[in-house]
This record gives sequence, structure tokens and C-alpha cells, in this order.
Amino acid sequence: MALGQTTTNFFNCPDLKELYSEKYGGYGRLADEWRGLGAASRVSNIEYMLAGLQPSIENVLDVGCGTGVVLEQLAEKKIGNRFAGLEIGTENSQHSRADLNIHGFDGRTIPYEDKTFDLVYSVHVLEHVTDERGFLHELRRVSRKYVYVEVPCELHLRTSRRALQTSLDIGHINAYTPESFALTLETSGLRVVRLKLFDHEYAVHRFHSRAWLATLKFVARKAMLGLSESAASRIFTYHCGALCRPGPLLGI
Repeated sequence: MALGQTTTNFFNCPDLKELYSEKYGGYGRLADEWRGLGAASRVSNIEYMLAGLQPSIENVLDVGCGTGVVLEQLAEKKIGNRFAGLEIGTENSQHSRADLNIHGFDGRTIPYEDKTFDLVYSVHVLEHVTDERGFLHELRRVSRKYVYVEVPCELHLRTSRRALQTSLDIGHINAYTPESFALTLETSGLRVVRLKLFDHEYAVHRFHSRAWLATLKFVARKAMLGLSESAASRIFTYHCGALCRPGPLLGI
């Protein structure tokens, strides 16, 4: 379909509730391996962005924590002393882990008082959220020091409608460039203090591809990122992490 043609729907939007219960509720060896690889990368990114700031962090909240694997790895690395996680569902859901204080919530209102946590983070969640700024307002509200948010930046020169549909099929209803991501944050009451693009680790590329292709992807993408993050983000999809402090809300 070309631009300018009449169509009923430009995109085929999935039923998000059904999608998440099926695609993100899977268990088994491969699912566990994939979660472990993703968690390791996300923890490494958080650790990088918090360089020099870890001693000031006592308690940590993960919003959209899934099975709690990222929170567990942060606890093992001693980034914080007390840990809590929230995942859409109920107190008795399959995500609950009493040892890490993980609870269900409604996906909108974080059930904690203002300025409760030194670090509030949400990784690879914002691209799934229908009310981006409302969600970010809640992260800001319960943080007294730092908010860390990470998303895939899927808008670049190679992005097509088909590519966006593929992302939509896994629930990515919001798409970003690094610049539009920063703009969304800073118009949601968050002041960006560090912004960084991250690529997948080699093990993640290898999970999806043969060894030679994984190596080619890894080397090419890393080289481009090393030359210029701005140029790289115009060609490939990378993960963008932003470390923020609570800032003023828009006076509208």
C-alpha cells in the first residue's frame, strides 16, 4: 500500500492483553535463556549509567519487572540494599517473588508515596505504554534521586511500515529516536542528565543468528556506534538509556 491510498487500517493493531498473556508469559529453557541474556545487558547498562553514583542509592524500584530477573541481578551486584518490583497483575501472580518484594499493580498508579525510592527504573516498558507521560509522571513522583528509563530506538532511515508492524506485533506501540525519547522524558517532568546508546551483547546476536552472521552484525554495529552515536542511530536500532533526575512539570 502506498501513501495517499485509502485504507481502513494503516497498521494491524494486536489485542495487547491477549498478546502479553501469550507472548510474554512463556516459560521453558529458551524463554529463560532469552530473559537471562536480556537481563544481563540491562543490568550492565544500568551499572554503566550509574557510575560513581551507586553509594548514594539505598532502595530501588523496578516498574514493569516481569519475573524479577533484572532486579535479582541488581541485588547480586549490590546496587542498592532494599528492592521492590511492580508488574501488572495480582499479588498472587506468577511474577510474585517475596524475597525481592515484588507485587502486582494496575499499570497506572504506583502504590508508593512520593519520593520513596533513590532509584526508580523501567527498562523496555515505555514502548508498550498507552499513556507515556502519565507513566513517566508516576516514575518521577516516587523517585527522590534518580529515574532510569531504557527503550529501543526503532525510528531511523531504514524504518519501514513493515518494520513498525513487526514491532507492533510484539506490543511496541510507541517508537522513538534518541532525540524524541529525550523530548518525551523532559516534557514529562524528568531532567535528562545522561543519555547513551547501547547495542546488544554478542550472545544476544548469537541467540538469533548463526555464528558468522552474529559476528558480522556485532562488529559492524559496534564500529558504527563507536564512530558516531548520532549517525549510528540513523541506520540501526539500538537501545537508548536515559538517567534522569526529577524536574519541573510542564505548566499547562
